[in-house]
Amino acid sequence: MKKIICMILAASLLMSGCSSINKVDEEKVKDITDKVTKTLINSTNREKAERNETHTINADSLSTLKINSSVGDIKINTDESKDAVIKLNISAQTASKEDSEKMVEDFTYSLEETSDSIELDTSFLNKLAENINLSVNLEIALPGNIDNIIISSNVGDISIKNINGKYEVKNNVGSIDIKNSKASYNLRTNIGEIMVSEAAAYGNSEFTVNTGDIKISLNDIKDAKTIKASTDVGDINIDIPNNSSYEAVINEFMEKEKTISNDDKDTKITVRTGVGSVKFN
Repeated sequence: MKKIICMILAASLLMSGCSSINKVDEEKVKDITDKVTKTLINSTNREKAERNETHTINADSLSTLKINSSVGDIKINTDESKDAVIKLNISAQTASKEDSEKMVEDFTYSLEETSDSIELDTSFLNKLAENINLSVNLEIALPGNIDNIIISSNVGDISIKNINGKYEVKNNVGSIDIKNSKASYNLRTNIGEIMVSEAAAYGNSEFTVNTGDIKISLNDIKDAKTIKASTDVGDINIDIPNNSSYEAVINEFMEKEKTISNDDKDTKITVRTGVGSVKFN
């Protein structure tokens, strides 16, 4: 949470000094800043209660994981088992131990298995407006056949390792960290970093941030048609193999548009920063 506060404060300072930044974005940042700062203050000297649950689902015939989350970190990794193992840590902080325990006990979520997917919903948007001192952290182990990851999160960091396939991840406040994958990526966060490392890209990929950095290290792009990276406030660092075939169009803050190409220009790359620098290799 402290890391998120620092990101928001940094974004607010940048925006206050840059009149060209969109006013709608300023309002978004201010709204989130107020909510998260209030949460940090309200968490002081509060009593905490927790509830832990584990679910095991035979998932060898499934292909998709869908998650809808309000507040909490999400960690996903692969496992050699045919089962999907989902661990939930539900925690609350209020003025009294009794109230915290009641909030944790009363919290409900849904976990469903369809013909091809696991669908987990831990959202509590109505409660969020009244009291956001409730979080649901997830740790999930998946078999390798689940290769379609769809996540919608409001607040929290998302970390995914060792999963190939297709990603559609949207976060409001928090980082997105992908490691050791070969996939097409659609990653978006409003405030936070996007980090992709030890990875390969294929098809079409897009990385979008409102306030925060983008760091992408790809070891293979030969099957990638397009790669797009954009941040309104933040730096972009993209590292690809030297022998890659690409054409990259780069729009950097206070710089003229430039185009860099190599070999047959197979992969089309576009990079844009509103306020920030670009490193492309």
